[in-house]
Amino acid sequence: MSEYYAAGLPTPSPEVDPETEPYWAAAERGELVLPHCQSCRRPFWYPRGFCPRCGGADLRWSVSDGYGTVHTYSVVRRAGGVWASKVPFVLALVTLDAGVTVQANVIDCSAEQLAIGLRVAAVFERAESTDLPVLRFAPLREPEVESP
Repeated sequence: MSEYYAAGLPTPSPEVDPETEPYWAAAERGELVLPHCQSCRRPFWYPRGFCPRCGGADLRWSVSDGYGTVHTYSVVRRAGGVWASKVPFVLALVTLDAGVTVQANVIDCSAEQLAIGLRVAAVFERAESTDLPVLRFAPLREPEVESP
């Protein structure tokens, strides 16, 4: 029987501050937005109020299509707290097509699918309706082609 890394992981909510509010507002709409520094003209991750490269605070938030590639991953088989009952689960570094690398879980994926180079798409998940939506990634599904 193949291992399957399901959705439904815990979604502990971080504190939202004015600097990250644009990210969380977009997440509520199911959109992934990236902060772009207007000084050095590059996107970065994770959401914060200043550029980690140049320190610039003039930021613009742009919608990303959320597509990326698994750069590396680890299957977690032992965990504590609320995560203990959810093992195994996957923690990965995903390089977005937009050029930034994000750490997040990969969900809705079988062990056979999971691989470095796997194409994935951003999804937002919340364990409880009161939780903030947390960024996760799922394998990119090939569009179904209708037979002639």
